[in-house]
Amino acid sequence: MKRILSILLIAFFIPLLSSASLNGQSGPGKLEGTWKMKSHEGDIRIEFSAINRGNDGDRSTMSVSKSFLTGYTGDRNSGFLLKKPGGEIRFTGDITSDNGEGTFVFTPDENYVKSFANEGFKNLSPAVLLLFTIKNTSINFVQDVKKLGYSDLSEDNLTALVALDVSADYIKDIQDDSSKDLPLGKIIGFKALNVDPEYIARMKKLSGGDLSAGDIMAFAALKVDEKYAEEMYKSGYELTGKDLIEFKAMGVTPEYVKEMKSAGFDEISSKDIVQLKAQNITPDFIKEVKSMGFKEEITIPVIVKLKIFKINKDYIRQMDAAGYPGLSPEQLVQFKIFNIDKAFIDKATEFVGSKPEPEKIIQLKVAGEDHK
Repeated sequence: MKRILSILLIAFFIPLLSSASLNGQSGPGKLEGTWKMKSHEGDIRIEFSAINRGNDGDRSTMSVSKSFLTGYTGDRNSGFLLKKPGGEIRFTGDITSDNGEGTFVFTPDENYVKSFANEGFKNLSPAVLLLFTIKNTSINFVQDVKKLGYSDLSEDNLTALVALDVSADYIKDIQDDSSKDLPLGKIIGFKALNVDPEYIARMKKLSGGDLSAGDIMAFAALKVDEKYAEEMYKSGYELTGKDLIEFKAMGVTPEYVKEMKSAGFDEISSKDIVQLKAQNITPDFIKEVKSMGFKEEITIPVIVKLKIFKINKDYIRQMDAAGYPGLSPEQLVQFKIFNIDKAFIDKATEFVGSKPEPEKIIQLKVAGEDHK
């Protein structure tokens, strides 16, 4: 789950933030780069790419209203300006009908930078300041987050909050529905997965209220919803929240449960169904196992072991030909674990002077491995 969240966050805002270590600054406190513009739903969308020596640049796309641009005509080659409380961005380049490209220089506002420094965020990189500027992040937001119990707010968490458009109201709503002590990292994870209080309430109702913050994120990441839970309940299982997560993560569906039951396992536990699915066991494989001629009862643990160690009719025929017909599933598993084949059996028979019992064959193999 941690890996899922990390991937989501990286995909969402790292493209811009990695510019923090760039050598593309045009002067103290400034950041330069390239931009591309496309018309978008009556306005424009600008893709910023900070200059990064050694690769093609780091990009971040943001929509900007034309009304905020000074000197913008959208129909000729010229420069224009986007001025915000956080600083100004000067654009130069070619534009035709709200489409174009060129270069930009971002200069942070000194008072804006100082206000963050006063709250403990000193030496913010121009790339981070550009993000804050574009997102209209004010120092009031920082203060509001701290008032909600996060006085130790880190730069990384603040940057993530801004990049994901997390508001103080969103944080408060999540706290009210979950816990005042909920770590900020969990809240960031919720937002990255589009989790809101309504979703939390629905999922808690779905699972009988037994859901941690991590479980909720797993539900969202795996797209567990009421429809999936209802279908699984109809399959005959009373599942907890954690059971639903495990089922969904393993790809267990009502259809798969039905297939396994039709293969001769009417009473099959949720644990067994997960084990079967984990090994991609199909009704055809179960049918094959049942045709192998075992005297022992064919249980799900037996089927799982045979699948794990790739024991099939060909291997059984090899053992039959080597003088060991009628081996039990457990004996076959032991043989396969120690890579016992016809060549080793022939050597062991020659060494002992007669065909060894199955247990003796295994002992000889183990002894041989120990002396290597």
